[in-house]
Amino acid sequence: MNRAFAIVIACVLALFSVRADDESQSELRLNPEIEQESGEATYDYGFLDMEANKICMNGADWSALRERYAGSCDTGEVFSVVYLGDSHVQADFGGAVLRRRLSEVPGSAGRGIVIPFKLAGTNEPNDYSVRMQPRYLSAKLMKQPWEVEMPFTGIGLKPLASECCVEISCAEQPFSEVRLHYRGERPEVLRVEDCEGNKLPFEYCDSTLWFDQSVSDVKVCFESAERTVFGGFELWTKGGGVLVHSVGNNGATYSSYGAIDNFGNRLSALQPDLVIIALGTNEAFGRFDEGVMRQSIGRLVDEVKAANPESQILMVSPAECLRKVYRRVKGRRRRVAATVVNDNVAQVRDVIKDYAQSHGIAFYDSYAVAGGSGAAEKMKREKVLGSDGVHYTAEGYRLWGSLLGDAVLCEMGCW
Repeated sequence: MNRAFAIVIACVLALFSVRADDESQSELRLNPEIEQESGEATYDYGFLDMEANKICMNGADWSALRERYAGSCDTGEVFSVVYLGDSHVQADFGGAVLRRRLSEVPGSAGRGIVIPFKLAGTNEPNDYSVRMQPRYLSAKLMKQPWEVEMPFTGIGLKPLASECCVEISCAEQPFSEVRLHYRGERPEVLRVEDCEGNKLPFEYCDSTLWFDQSVSDVKVCFESAERTVFGGFELWTKGGGVLVHSVGNNGATYSSYGAIDNFGNRLSALQPDLVIIALGTNEAFGRFDEGVMRQSIGRLVDEVKAANPESQILMVSPAECLRKVYRRVKGRRRRVAATVVNDNVAQVRDVIKDYAQSHGIAFYDSYAVAGGSGAAEKMKREKVLGSDGVHYTAEGYRLWGSLLGDAVLCEMGCW
């Protein structure tokens, strides 16, 4: 009897230990610190399997997609890419490289969507800034319950006054058009000013602002804004080319985006030609359930496909990462942390790969490109994977953005 009781107690303690380990890393995944290294990404890493750096088409027909990409080169049309993901996407180190790679031949149609992450209290890409006055309510995808209606971007800002002003700065890529993405009622524009306070002539129609000149900084003042929840601002330049919209949220999963009502329809406002879904890392933490994940993937993918029937989808698996476990050491009051391979990542990758194969969706296997099992420690030694074992360094993100960009360009017929 005593032995049976001891076994039960041991199992309960083990369960709570796993939950404590997961909780200790949830803060890390919600608020990552990206280690920044200087320099451009190169492919001079022994762990990479460059033969795997390709897209498995799984029967998907990208012929029309290739024509639209070629059209952005030849006819001045816009080719729109949505890069949907988690913390690996939010900081946009990899997204910036992907944006640059895909725009090399057709040219750039603009920065794409900028999301006011910092105003909601989280990290933001370093190539733009968004400010809002006066006060506002904010909501983040992974902090529920949401105080405001959630836009598809995973960030929502609701002004607390009828009149509010939004300042947008994007020095690296000037813009002449701003498209508003929001929930609720369309706000009316009172005035537009440049960075020196001079009034700018503008046109405003269908939630889009046009200027007769390119600007790097703009201040837009709205009225009747208290009934609007701002989610992001899409920045365009004049002419055609490629737009890459990075939509990433720390801690995000397939199910968290699926929790946004009418997500697919709202995402269609970006008019995507290609939707790259790079999720799965966060599903690998905690208790992994293959059936639940398969259902979450199906709900999100089906919704995106139904609302964007002319778009193609590219599913991306996570590469191997690490996780912390805590063990008690005799003679010590505190538990000691150890870093081990997160074995759930391989299972997550298999679920995503199998789903893509069985549904005729293109698939990019980051797990294989990184070298498969054992890759995490090698990436960490090469300073591609950061010290937390989950997030990449800035150099690592640039590497993955370049690898993914090359794989997409190959399927576009550019090699």
